Amino acid sequence: MASQGSQAARSSSASGQNSSQGRRRRTTCYCGERPVLATSSTVENLGRRFWGCVNYGIGEECGYFVWAESEQEPQVARLKRRITGLKGKVKTVERMLRMAVAGCRT
Repeated sequence: MASQGSQAARSSSASGQNSSQGRRRRTTCYCGERPVLATSSTVENLGRRFWGCVNYGIGEECGYFVWAESEQEPQVARLKRRITGLKGKVKTVERMLRMAVAGCRT
């Protein structure tokens, strides 16, 4: 089983590859297997999705690693801002609905 230190090293060494591989991931990892979609559990990238070697943690992994989405893409940043704005609007509407329901009961 690989240590978290080697995972961090692999993650940081692969970060330079992200710009060239961010738009199109390989169909096979360096082992010749299909990469698997996983979720990061590190504090720095908690919940962030990435493609990695299917053999990670169970045998000889090749170190294949690519983020599933590129944080540098302006489209991703724009959509994240839009989602945050929409969540705020949902909370406002929910508050108004609770007040309306409370007003009808009195």
